[in-house]
Amino acid sequence: MNDLRVAVSIAAGGLVVGTLIVMSVGWALNGGLYGCTSADAALQAPLADQLRTLGAPQGAQANDGAYSGCDDDDRFAYVGQEYTEPARRADVVAHYRAAAARNGWLPAPPEPDEPDWRRDPAGERFGLCFTKQIDGASSHLGVVWAFDGGQGYTVEGRASKSGGSWCP
Repeated sequence: MNDLRVAVSIAAGGLVVGTLIVMSVGWALNGGLYGCTSADAALQAPLADQLRTLGAPQGAQANDGAYSGCDDDDRFAYVGQEYTEPARRADVVAHYRAAAARNGWLPAPPEPDEPDWRRDPAGERFGLCFTKQIDGASSHLGVVWAFDGGQGYTVEGRASKSGGSWCP
C-alpha cells in the first residue's frame, strides 16, 4: 500500500512540475516580467489604422520616417510617422485637433509632473496630446514638433494593455 502511495505521489508531483514548466515557458514567451506581451504588440495594427484616418494637413508630406514597434521597457506598442511641416504651424494644430475630435480622441490633460523641457518659455506644452480607448487599452496620440530648431513634426500613437503609455 505504501508503494502505491509513493508512486501516486511521484506521478502527481511530476504532473504539477510539468504543468508549471509549460505555463512558465508560455508566460516567458508572452512577455513575462520584461518586454511587451502579444496583447501589447497586437495594438500596433489598430493604432496604425487610427493614424491613417487622421490624414495630414495640406502642404504636409510624409517622409521616410515611418516606424512602429513595441517598447520592451515600458511595455507599450507604438506607431508613428514623420512629416515635413507646412508653412503655418497653426494649420497643423487646427487639422489634428479637428481630425482627432472626429475620430473620438479627447484632449489629454497635462501631466502634473511633466518635465519643464516639454514646455516653451511661456509655459505652453510642445505639441498636442490626445487620449482614447482602443481595444480596451488606454491609448495616446501625440503631435510633436522637431526639437532644437529642426523642421517638421511627428504623429505618434501609443497603447498598452500590460504597461503604461503616454504622449510622446
